[in-house]
Amino acid sequence: MRLALAESVRSWILSEGTSEAALLERPLSIGRLPECDLSLAGENVSRRHAYLLPTPEGPMLVDRSQFGTWVNGERMTVPRLLADGDSLEIGGHTITVKAVSRSRASEAVPAGGALRLRRWVVRYGPSELLGTIVTVGAATSMFALTGSTVAAAFAGTLAEVVVYYGVMILRETIREAYEAGRRHAPYGTVQVIGVIRNVVMEFGIAEALDSGVIRPFCLSMGLTLVGGQAGVLVGKLAADLVFYGPVLAAYEWRLARAQSERQTAQEGRRHRPTGQMLREEEG
Repeated sequence: MRLALAESVRSWILSEGTSEAALLERPLSIGRLPECDLSLAGENVSRRHAYLLPTPEGPMLVDRSQFGTWVNGERMTVPRLLADGDSLEIGGHTITVKAVSRSRASEAVPAGGALRLRRWVVRYGPSELLGTIVTVGAATSMFALTGSTVAAAFAGTLAEVVVYYGVMILRETIREAYEAGRRHAPYGTVQVIGVIRNVVMEFGIAEALDSGVIRPFCLSMGLTLVGGQAGVLVGKLAADLVFYGPVLAAYEWRLARAQSERQTAQEGRRHRPTGQMLREEEG
């Protein structure tokens, strides 16, 4: 009976509301970052809050947060093996542990479209929101001063470029500095330059065409055909539709390549000690 159960229940699922994440061969990450396997919002959720590790005895939960993790109402102080039906509390979120078959676990992988949309909103949303505000303000102010749609279009474009990428680089720098500090690793000018380089590689030619040609043209046409703040918004939306196509494609390609490299590395680590698996997953 026990052997039959072991053969049929080979995987585990963490369930939080309508979200699910499956524990298969590699550690499962829980945290606030969008790339975590189970991404949770909230100020009391660390970026990489906890890990669930596959072990021969069952799933082992390791808390890496400063806010704490509770299992069945008790705060964790050491890594803990979980059982079917256990309840986890992380930053106000209630997560249920379920033992399932491997085929059922494969169904728990989030739908590709929904997962990608969440990643895009988290990554680009803050920059886009602040960029929109300054674009409208700069373009309409310049038009009021000069009466020129061309000058207004370039003013709006320049303002958006400065704010959009400033916010993007600042967020990435803070995130990487935090992670480096948690690992007691150095973080300075070289690492910041690396952040800037990665942002340039991510946007590349798409940004050059966008800021030099497409966005000024769209903003100018919006001001000409619609006028006012509404015209700037219409022009910005049109430019964004052109801009984000290649940008999102490049971003997803980078993530897919990184995931493929991690999976290749993890194939050689399946039988390594649990502590070593966790260190390599974090590092």
